[in-house]
Amino acid sequence: MVPSSNRLLALLNKFRRCRLLVIGDLMLDGFIWGDVERISPEAPVPVLGVVSESFRPGGAANVIHNIRTLGGSVTACGVIGEDETGKRLLRSLRATGASTAGVFPEPHFQTTQKTRIIARPRHQQIVRLDRENHGEIRQGLLRRIHQFVARQVNRYDGIVVSDYGKGVIYPELLDWIADWVKKRGRPWVVDPKKENFRFYRNPTLVTPNKQEASEASGIEIEDESSLQEAGRRLLVMWQAKAVLITRGPDGMSLFRPGREVGHFSTEPREIFDVTGAGDTVVAACSLALASGSSYEEVVVIANLAAGLVGEEVGTVAVPIQRLKRTIQEQR
Repeated sequence: MVPSSNRLLALLNKFRRCRLLVIGDLMLDGFIWGDVERISPEAPVPVLGVVSESFRPGGAANVIHNIRTLGGSVTACGVIGEDETGKRLLRSLRATGASTAGVFPEPHFQTTQKTRIIARPRHQQIVRLDRENHGEIRQGLLRRIHQFVARQVNRYDGIVVSDYGKGVIYPELLDWIADWVKKRGRPWVVDPKKENFRFYRNPTLVTPNKQEASEASGIEIEDESSLQEAGRRLLVMWQAKAVLITRGPDGMSLFRPGREVGHFSTEPREIFDVTGAGDTVVAACSLALASGSSYEEVVVIANLAAGLVGEEVGTVAVPIQRLKRTIQEQR
């Protein structure tokens, strides 16, 4: 049954009472905007005349940003470097109103930054530049993260693991969270990455995209049959209460044990860019679950929020009022 607009709006109003802990790989997204008017005489590449440059929270930090703009309270837990990128990211997180009590600066760690170079007016991404830490995070620092989570987690209405495979999320921490969730019964949402596919256990909801679902299940998703087989396998593999496979323009598919798969179509919108849409899905799902939504309501809210992200270029966060207007317009 499709939830009514009044029901969805009532759930959104509960978001402001939710407190979430986001553990994951914090990043800074940079954007260089400009115009291309000629090809370089030195090589067959476009010459971009830079017009502006901007920075936004990325990775787990984008999940945090979205939780804040959707009205929830949130604490960030992760690692940054003692570099200019890390300082900029920390300022950005604090500017959203998020708590950074669980953010640990590390002297020998390079803060992850993804810089996208975008040509106007068609907003074509020319290239992406990645700067990131290539070594392992020190065991002592991982223990500090684990200790912070263990001390603070009872204060929150739910946990979000935003895993980008950069080292903050590791098997022992996942095992501890799984045991805690089983005892406490609070929602735990996971955005998975291949480095830890084998270690997620007992999550309330996992949100792989189509490629991640294929890799994790070992089944190439090509049609309805393979999609269903992959989703069922992931439920068992992760002992999950639900798995939501996001499929870009093909919508989302919700799997639950003993239930028929639920397919949710993408809202018909003019999609420009899907950068960060997965982060928005995770944020919306986490707040909806913490607010007492059914899984169907969770997916409807997340689907609407992700559609709004796709209308804009770059990493963006969805304001709660804009999401409410979208729901009201569907009446």
